[in-house]
Amino acid sequence: MKKKVYAARLGVTALALTLVTTCLMGSTLARYVTEVTGSASAAVAKWSFKANDSAGSTAFTNIDLGKTVAYDSTTIKAGVIAPGTSGSFNIVIDGTDSEVGIDYEIKLEAATDTTFPDDMVFSTEAITEAKPGKGFSEFIKTAIKGSVDQSDGAEAMKKTVTIYWAWPLDGGADKDAKDTAMNDKDLSIDITVTGKQAAPKPTPASAS
Repeated sequence: MKKKVYAARLGVTALALTLVTTCLMGSTLARYVTEVTGSASAAVAKWSFKANDSAGSTAFTNIDLGKTVAYDSTTIKAGVIAPGTSGSFNIVIDGTDSEVGIDYEIKLEAATDTTFPDDMVFSTEAITEAKPGKGFSEFIKTAIKGSVDQSDGAEAMKKTVTIYWAWPLDGGADKDAKDTAMNDKDLSIDITVTGKQAAPKPTPASAS
């Protein structure tokens, strides 16, 4: 009988130990938990672009070449051009307040009913004997392109593109006849200036 009692006690003890072990194992599943929430935000860059004080797609006044010259009034009336004259005009690219860099493109074309003299030349550089420029139809084949770097400076995002022109006083019967045929004509140039955001460039990785 004693052996049975001992066996029963051992069985109860084993069951108790099993329950205690189970409770201890169950308690290891508890843990500290902290949930942290937040948000990400970004300020979108501001875009601003003007050309000759005209914003957006608003066209600025046609360039009248007669207003780009200054000669003695005893030789030519103010506000007109003739063989032997030359001048220049400016196109001001203005990205002031823009928070991104700007790529710009300038396209020129003859205004309606305008035909330029064959020997009249244009250039983005001062016209000299070494740099004679190109005829208008040839000059306008390639758009004038450039860029303005982003900067917070008050005047830093302004860029002036100067177009030079010259109408040589060549002489010669053929040229004289063609130039004479241009008398009392109106010469105007239509200009389209397009500004686009420059593609962002990643900061170069620092040397290791």
